[in-house]
Amino acid sequence: MMMVSLSSGSKGNCTLVRTDTETILIDCGITAKKIDEGLKELGLSLSEVDAVLVTHEHADHIRGLKRLMNSYGIPVYTSYGTASGLYGVTKDEYFRYCGDRIRLISADTDFYIGNTLVRPFRIYHDTMGPLGFRLEQEQAVCGRDVAVCVMTDCGHYDDYIRENLTGLDALLIEANHDPEMLMEGPYPMFLKRRIFSDSGHASNYSCGQLLCEIDSDRLKHVLLGHLSETNNTPQTALQEVLSEYHPGLTRVTVAPQNGLSDIVRV
Repeated sequence: MMMVSLSSGSKGNCTLVRTDTETILIDCGITAKKIDEGLKELGLSLSEVDAVLVTHEHADHIRGLKRLMNSYGIPVYTSYGTASGLYGVTKDEYFRYCGDRIRLISADTDFYIGNTLVRPFRIYHDTMGPLGFRLEQEQAVCGRDVAVCVMTDCGHYDDYIRENLTGLDALLIEANHDPEMLMEGPYPMFLKRRIFSDSGHASNYSCGQLLCEIDSDRLKHVLLGHLSETNNTPQTALQEVLSEYHPGLTRVTVAPQNGLSDIVRV
């Protein structure tokens, strides 16, 4: 199984998970053209994508969605709340009438895309039905299931989140901001409060603390994602996460705002 971020941050998020049999995108917050360019760097194309999983309806997670649905006919899986919120965010009439092209899923109800098991779970963000996604597939080579997960835009964590992050081989997780940079930065106070809230975004420190609290015996690689361009830097995120989390054999790297991250293979 392979996982790689095509883009991760305030301007757009898109992650590729490729199994032995399926090619799946998690979010499409950059243009279809940029997604296709990223896929071509990996020797792939949009015509090979089997599905798009959408975490929530904010623009930096759905920017390319209409094109992927309309021009490429790629099936979309998301929650009822997210599907209902697409028109409100985009004001595009297309999303009023495309309901039959969106496959509605629910948190804690597993489903399959081909041979890949997808486990959606609730996250804590200020949208109508946000989800994280865990993907699993049995690997004949190691004789067990291999699991990867993408979880960003989650303002706080609890035992439920910890449980869904247990037993992973690879994880893309949010390290959005440095608290001091956010407080002293240019954002208006209402936006600072939103980011700091329990339905906002995870700080570097809370990301590191969460990594300490999950069962990570199998965890080979952590990608730090959804960094704020204004309130974080890759160096700051890595330093502050690692001040809390001492990873042992787990590799920790940062997914860039633009372009491919490290290619994670498990």
